[in-house]
Amino acid sequence: MAMDLNAKAAYIRGLMTGMEFDPASKNGKVIAAMMDLLEEMAATVTEHDNALDQVYDELETLDQDLDDVVADLYGDDEEAAEDEEEGEDLYEVTCPNCGAVSTVDEETLLDQESELVCPNCGAAFDIELEGTEEETPADETDKQDQ
Repeated sequence: MAMDLNAKAAYIRGLMTGMEFDPASKNGKVIAAMMDLLEEMAATVTEHDNALDQVYDELETLDQDLDDVVADLYGDDEEAAEDEEEGEDLYEVTCPNCGAVSTVDEETLLDQESELVCPNCGAAFDIELEGTEEETPADETDKQDQ
């Protein structure tokens, strides 16, 4: 386990004490002053690290809160915009049971085997696409005769 700065400074202070260090000598005065400075710097760096950790925690909380606000404000609009950016064509479909409008992608819309289910009321319903039925030449002939 790595020691933090305060522990390292305390370790060096202990070495100085164990070596019978003479703080009264010329060299000793310089080393003692450097040791005091080192301990003070270690304490300041530790305070700044703790403050920075707190800022990061608060920033993460703010980021999550902002995501919630954006989701509340834009909800389906943002999801639709993301889907459009991904190249999906979305279509609005109105539920015949409750009248709620929802969006579906082209694949779901064109899938003739499945019914659509309203996300609002849960009713299942089929849809008819306008202008998708191909007319046969016989149909065109019948229209001309009339």
